[in-house]
Amino acid sequence: MAVGLALVAALLVVWLTLHFAGPLGRLLGESGIVLLSRIAGLLLSAIAVQMVADAVIAFVRAA
Repeated sequence: MAVGLALVAALLVVWLTLHFAGPLGRLLGESGIVLLSRIAGLLLSAIAVQMVADAVIAFVRAA
């Protein structure tokens, strides 16, 4: 049940973002879009580093 609700919530957020992409783009402007893109890239990089660190720790503990 919780997974289904999370999926519906994610789909709703994606739909709202795509639906209002034009007005959001005009509101943010070019520099705002670049800023959000860089923040999203930084967040994605941090998640990747955390996943690699967790995998290394699990590997070392298993050895």
